[in-house]
This record gives sequence, C-alpha cells and structure tokens, in this order.
Amino acid sequence: MPAEQGFIGGFLVLGFVIFIGGFLTGMLAIALIPVKSDITLLGLMIFTLGFITGLLTIALLLVIVRKTKSSEKSS
Repeated sequence: MPAEQGFIGGFLVLGFVIFIGGFLTGMLAIALIPVKSDITLLGLMIFTLGFITGLLTIALLLVIVRKTKSSEKSS
C-alpha cells in the first residue's frame, strides 16, 4: 500500500472519529438541557440519532466499496 493511500485512510478515520465525538457531545448537551421532556421529544431525538447513524453507515460502506474496487482495478 502506498503511503498516500494510508494517509487518506487515516485522515478519513480521524475525521470520522472527530465527527462522532462532536455529535455525541452535542447530543449530551441537548440531553442536559433542564426541560421537561415528553415522549415526542424523546422519539424525535431517537429518530434523529438513528437517521444520522444510518446515513453515516451507508456513506462509510460506499467509501469502502469504492476504495476496494479502485484498488482491484489498479492491481
């Protein structure tokens, strides 16, 4: 594996980790707001968390598939 591909992979992982850390910190900040939360707000938060997690999973799978196809073509 050339150093450039290793750098790009590490950069993607680092960016993903920073994004997830920021996202979880934001969710914690929302959860700590002293507001009486009802079932609708909790449902909305759970839906949003699941939706964003699903989008991230699909995006990561697409990146992995494209990287494997491009590495197979170059071999």
